[in-house]
Amino acid sequence: MNWRVAEGYGTVIAAHADAVELALETPVTRIDHSGRQLRIETERGTIVADRAIVTLPTNILAAREDLFFPALPYKTEAAAGLPLGLADKLYLTLDRADEFGRDTRVFGRTDTDATASYTFRPQGRPQVEGYFGDGLAAALERGGVSAFVDFAIGELTGVLGSNFKKRVALLDMHLWGVDPFARGSYSFARPGKVGCRQVLAAPVDDRLFFAGEACSKLDFSTAHGAYLTGLAAAEDVLAARARG
Repeated sequence: MNWRVAEGYGTVIAAHADAVELALETPVTRIDHSGRQLRIETERGTIVADRAIVTLPTNILAAREDLFFPALPYKTEAAAGLPLGLADKLYLTLDRADEFGRDTRVFGRTDTDATASYTFRPQGRPQVEGYFGDGLAAALERGGVSAFVDFAIGELTGVLGSNFKKRVALLDMHLWGVDPFARGSYSFARPGKVGCRQVLAAPVDDRLFFAGEACSKLDFSTAHGAYLTGLAAAEDVLAARARG
């Protein structure tokens, strides 16, 4: 089951990375697996390693045929069969939030799919969480965060009256589609491509391992699917090391 994390998924990641040596803001440009050891090329130098776990989103793997050397065309093809859809969330502060019940759901419109859904007081907080999907999210991303704010306020005032505009303000948002390190949100399998998940997840020469929600056979498109495949890949790395 998917459970929301009150402290945010970033807190979960930080907790798991506690005491782990990290190199942030270090994009990998190529993984050379032609030699005895891996050479992981980054914008800050080359890392030499025996094994690596690749967790890149499928839209990036599909677009970067040159990421691996030698190339792994079947991985690129598998990733292309599992493209990312788009789901964006907008958070607004909410004045006099107690007038609404906790986790109250409001729909902007019911006569079109070009609309968003809104959760008032998510987890009891004085906020409004707006959820935008598919074509609407893609169209609004072209106008930036302000386009989402304007759209949301327009829908909410249509439901709750023009004065409601004074009670909300932008809190936070991330545009996943235009994020160069994501290029989308959750994977889906194209017709006839469900088998691509197994292909994408399979290790390469006991040195390259793959994880992420797109690699999950049953829990794709979920945070816990990504988490569980990460654990499985880590266990595979440890097993490979034990084998020598």
